[in-house]
Amino acid sequence: MNGTGGDTPFLSPLRGYPTDDDVRSAISVITSHFPSDPCIAADLAKILAGSGKTLSVHSDVVADVASTGGPTSLSTLISPLYLRAAGAAVPKLGVPGRPAGGIDCLAQVRGYRTELSVAEASDIVHGSGYAHFIAKGEMAPLDGRMFKLRQAMGSQAIPTLVAASLLSKKLAVGVRYAGLDIRVAPHGNFGGDWQTASANGRLFVSAARMLGIEAAPILTNASFPYQPYLGRRESLVALDDIFRGEASPWLHAHSETCRMLAMACLPSDLRGKLASLSTGELRRHFKNNVVAQGGSPDDFDEIVAETRRMHSSCIAASQDGFCSYPLGGLRDVLVQWQMMSRCEHKLFPDPVGIILLVPPGGWVAKGTPIATVRASSDMLSEVIQRLGQIIGIPNQSPSGANFEAINE
Repeated sequence: MNGTGGDTPFLSPLRGYPTDDDVRSAISVITSHFPSDPCIAADLAKILAGSGKTLSVHSDVVADVASTGGPTSLSTLISPLYLRAAGAAVPKLGVPGRPAGGIDCLAQVRGYRTELSVAEASDIVHGSGYAHFIAKGEMAPLDGRMFKLRQAMGSQAIPTLVAASLLSKKLAVGVRYAGLDIRVAPHGNFGGDWQTASANGRLFVSAARMLGIEAAPILTNASFPYQPYLGRRESLVALDDIFRGEASPWLHAHSETCRMLAMACLPSDLRGKLASLSTGELRRHFKNNVVAQGGSPDDFDEIVAETRRMHSSCIAASQDGFCSYPLGGLRDVLVQWQMMSRCEHKLFPDPVGIILLVPPGGWVAKGTPIATVRASSDMLSEVIQRLGQIIGIPNQSPSGANFEAINE
């Protein structure tokens, strides 16, 4: 099938008021016959975006950096600040993450409004240049419905469906320059290895081009922690370290990756603004966004200080060896604790946080602290025990983002 424009008959029932059976049928056809088809992805993205209201942004450059999901990356928090610093308008239609998506982290700031109507989001973007929000079901509602059904059907990682979902959000908010952090790992949903992820990145570019969007996907290694802060509140601490110029080499390297993701998706004439930008300048754009969405910079500072104070307990290495952090296991246990704490008035709970003290592959002696943890007193013993079982047993051979021992 070539191009877009309604030449996909099996998608026709999705236009209008589709039933769940209509959606399931489309998912099944795509999964079976068009799992990696940019034309289908583009057509489906248009249908998903057209299922709700859309946002019009009056700016020469409307940009955003999305991601394919995966723990420890801060790219959806930091890259939009770089884009804003370059002069782009950034309407970021977010989705909750596992365990710490960008919108989840911002929700920890008291008063920060994560849900905005289209009219409210429009006012904020036109007033301050950057809005990060969930759209109260007004924008691309069919995308949300389809994603839940994809989960139930085991179709989260079908490339056509992933690309369509990502692009539908960009269409809905008027993004024309779309960066994409493709987080490559066995637990990733857009390619578990570099070859597959690269092919999926090309699919994304092709589908985006059919929709008039300039796309710039970049592959990053999600098999190892991108930086040492895990948790919704801990991500805010990481931002504060970056803003103050006090980031560790590990965190600083990740911040530079986020700068690169932003530069890659911008028009070439704007990239120079970011090449030498001080990270301290990012704080100004962050504060502007927090205030525009109902929060206070003082509240941000307060939660950061409180989070630092709560990291008074540690996990020590149970033996000599090389530190290893199984991200799939870490994500699952953090999400489990979050779900146990979730209630009607606490949609983004954050009962547990971790700060890693040693990069993956670093050698430690038995008894060396390798992470600090944050948890309430009634949970602390269980948290230390369970996390100790996941990360407290170093490997006997080194493995990291840039190296791996081969043992016969």
